[in-house]
Amino acid sequence: MESKATLKGRKASFENILFNVEQIPLDSERTILQDYNFTGQFSSAIYCPGMNKILHMAGSNYNLVTNEELMLPIYDRLKQTFGESGITVRCTNEDDRRFSVRFILNESEIKVMEKDYSNLMIEVQNSYDGTLQHSISIYYWRQICSNGLMAWKKGNTYAQKHDKDYLINLKKILTKLNTLDEQMDSFRKLTDRRVTTKELEEIMLKARELKNHDAFPKKIIPEVPLRILQEAEQLEQEPNAWLVYNGFNYFLNHDERIGLGMDSKERIDNNILSLIQHQLQIN
Repeated sequence: MESKATLKGRKASFENILFNVEQIPLDSERTILQDYNFTGQFSSAIYCPGMNKILHMAGSNYNLVTNEELMLPIYDRLKQTFGESGITVRCTNEDDRRFSVRFILNESEIKVMEKDYSNLMIEVQNSYDGTLQHSISIYYWRQICSNGLMAWKKGNTYAQKHDKDYLINLKKILTKLNTLDEQMDSFRKLTDRRVTTKELEEIMLKARELKNHDAFPKKIIPEVPLRILQEAEQLEQEPNAWLVYNGFNYFLNHDERIGLGMDSKERIDNNILSLIQHQLQIN
């Protein structure tokens, strides 16, 4: 089941996503697309000269914010705060028009269970096609399988639309880092809740019943229980709600068959966590 989705993300270096991009007005003096006429809904083209590639046709309210403008000041501030060796950078490039940069804080290690550790992580997102707001979020990076725990981004994100001031208050994010230990309570509720074979089967059935566009891919659901049991054996733990959540989350982070944009994966991750909490009555 190989995905052919155009938004299928690929791993990239930080330098790779800082390519030159321009917003070119579609007026009589434009230097590209000179042989074409455009309707009134388009006032500019978002163009990468290095690839000779149109990335977006924009309306009058669209204000281009490049990755260099948005990401570099945040990167420089984090290096200044935590040191260059204190952060690990992981980037995703979706079709040269949607981007995610994850700054994993190497010294912010949290023990969730025996042999199971997570790090705090700051993620910055940007897009050149207007489909993602400029945003900066805090959530967690699970070491054992290099998973971003997307469901914990909710409530820890600051975002702006493309027609607003794009400068993000990084100070608020850095201040919030000091209060995120409270999130451990929700982790403990999941790790403390053992899951029986029957309960696991019911969760899989309920996952199949999700019908909206943000439902977990049904063809992969049969593989999730095996992943859960593999991790339980690896960690020498009984299956619990934490491992059930991460069984689904693993595929969202790593499976090449899931050709979905990062925003869709985040919504699916939230839906799965909510389903597990509801089924197991975890408040």
